[in-house]
Amino acid sequence: MQIHGRIEPILFYSVRQGITMQLRSFITALAYPLAAAFVVLATPAQADTLDNIKATGTINVGYRQSSQPVSYVVNDNPTGFVVDLCRDIVATTISDAVKKPVKIKFVPVTAQNRLTMLKEGKIDMECGSTTITEERQKQVGFSVVDFVTTSRLVSLAGTKPSLPSMEGKTLALKAGSSHIELISKMVGGIHVLSVNDAAQGIQAVQDHKAAAYLDDELLIQGAIHKAGLDFKQFTFSDPLSVEPYGIAFRLGDTAFGKLVSAGVRNNFSRTEKAIRSAETYSAELGVPVNTLTRDAIRSPAYSRQCSLIDKGAC
Repeated sequence: MQIHGRIEPILFYSVRQGITMQLRSFITALAYPLAAAFVVLATPAQADTLDNIKATGTINVGYRQSSQPVSYVVNDNPTGFVVDLCRDIVATTISDAVKKPVKIKFVPVTAQNRLTMLKEGKIDMECGSTTITEERQKQVGFSVVDFVTTSRLVSLAGTKPSLPSMEGKTLALKAGSSHIELISKMVGGIHVLSVNDAAQGIQAVQDHKAAAYLDDELLIQGAIHKAGLDFKQFTFSDPLSVEPYGIAFRLGDTAFGKLVSAGVRNNFSRTEKAIRSAETYSAELGVPVNTLTRDAIRSPAYSRQCSLIDKGAC
């Protein structure tokens, strides 16, 4: 698929018998055509991020409190694969750009307010588990992909969940999630139970308030692990979509956005070290780093969400 502007080589993923397999292909490249739009849409407040960082010596970084293994809290300290990545970007690429050491002020965000916090200037970059979608790219800018997972349904063990089987039933969905739009395209007749995070989604399934919960596989695994539950209590569906994460920044903040992506590329240029970091955090959940994330580290590129049911999205 092509839109006006340069086409960026990127990763497309398919699923065969529920196992993600890597394929080389092209999907819509958004970096170059959107870059021009960013300049047009920029406001003075948005364009002064680097000046503000240089003047204050501080950057406000949004993080998630329970998005293990990418962005979460341990003993009141933000941690995770993406949080560590952002620390490195600030300490190297951004500090070099403003010619002074930059201190990070961490600000907690949620799935519901993360984009608003960016747009209102309360944070300068969001280092969490935000999927790059076409709709979100109308609101904020994104770096190259920093992590990749897939979305799945999870239900209590005994029956394998699927979207067709959900018709007429209650599905728990996280408010502010990109999955809400996906579900509306894929199947009708589903009753939606809104929850705040994966922990509430899993609890809704356990309490039989929802037949299943839909979220990024990794976030579901993190919630199950954190709750001390046995994975054998649950059954996962086949993947429904590919969820590429990126570091978000204000729309129109072109110079700053380029620095963020350059910082990701610089960190990922130390490929084996970056993969080991991802492995360390994923190992806490007892799961391996998937092929999609490994390839995103080896070949940093721009991307967006790809539904494995609605092929027109790819």
